[in-house]
Amino acid sequence: MRSQFADKFNHDEDALKYDDNVLDETDPIRAGYNELINWVVAEASTNNNSVVLDLGSGTGNLTKHLKHFKELVCVDISKEMLLIAKDKFASFNNIIWIKEDILEFIFESRKTFDIIVSTYAIHHLTEAEKGLLLKEVVRSLNPNSKAVFGDLMFENEKKKEQFMKNCLHNGRKKLIDEIKDEFFWNVEATIKVLQGLGFQVITKQFSELSWGISATNTI
Repeated sequence: MRSQFADKFNHDEDALKYDDNVLDETDPIRAGYNELINWVVAEASTNNNSVVLDLGSGTGNLTKHLKHFKELVCVDISKEMLLIAKDKFASFNNIIWIKEDILEFIFESRKTFDIIVSTYAIHHLTEAEKGLLLKEVVRSLNPNSKAVFGDLMFENEKKKEQFMKNCLHNGRKKLIDEIKDEFFWNVEATIKVLQGLGFQVITKQFSELSWGISATNTI
């Protein structure tokens, strides 16, 4: 099942500039980027026996922080980003690189994982697609395992509306357009979905727009 906007959010054209762009944390979209990445890694707590899936691995900015794993499967829709990542980790023989839409991959794959991680990728999925993906995450995880997400999110719709109003008042039209162009997570709604799927959930906010969600599989 391919996501609706997979081609729109293919970042091939941005690949060469991506690593430099994410360093600019003065951009509200990038604020908290490095702290969030480090939190996801700490929450994932991988070890030398871990089989790990990274959904939307991009140029490997999360990969470089995952120091311990038995096998790491990195999935991304962008051919150019994967080429950059492969070059960074050319000496690793336990990383599998897959060019595919993340929703399509998790629907089709029959492989199971100890840890699933994703940073700054799932906001490209619609709300309905996020729900479908999370259900497949449950199926794809081994017992007593974990999924950790770091992404662009609002606590709830009320907070999103207030933020947009403030942006309009302060002349931040470009930021408004960027938010409208994506599908930011709703933290409260996601917690309910994950809890309904049997997860224990913790969250942490890193900036106006960035949150982390850590979900432990209790089934």
